[in-house]
Amino acid sequence: MDLKPFSLDDLEFLYRWNNDPEYVGEYEPQEQMTREELEEWLLEEKPGQRWYVIQTKQGRRVGQLVVREKEDNTIQIGYRVTPPARNKRYCTAAVRTVVNYFFSETDAEKIIAEANPRNMASIRVLEKAGFTQIGYKEKAVEINGVWMDGAVYELMKSDWLYSSP
Repeated sequence: MDLKPFSLDDLEFLYRWNNDPEYVGEYEPQEQMTREELEEWLLEEKPGQRWYVIQTKQGRRVGQLVVREKEDNTIQIGYRVTPPARNKRYCTAAVRTVVNYFFSETDAEKIIAEANPRNMASIRVLEKAGFTQIGYKEKAVEINGVWMDGAVYELMKSDWLYSSP
């Protein structure tokens, strides 16, 4: 598994999958975009954010991961993978890679993530990477007119043990 920063080379992959309800899934809101809107978005500066394509060692794009730098040396992450790539450990490897990088190469002290409490696959990714649940948000996100809750997870640098992806 490799992570590479988003580029215009990823336009068709992102356009196809980000507009596919199955990829977005039932736990995240879907924001459909035209190719032109997505191209503009790829070209604009995103201060405090890093967006990555998750790809296989052979270069096949299988998902995406976002890192948002918050105050107090906190990083927030989010991720998703294409339906054919689910349950193949790509997300777990990507999250571990990001955790290892930010804890070993930056001043980050804490990494947080949020998952729908019913999204067991996402929760497993976080737990395999060493995260623990620290909170619960009622009505965290609205999807198709329905409010969904969120489970908040964190991993502190002081609790982190380097793990290979």
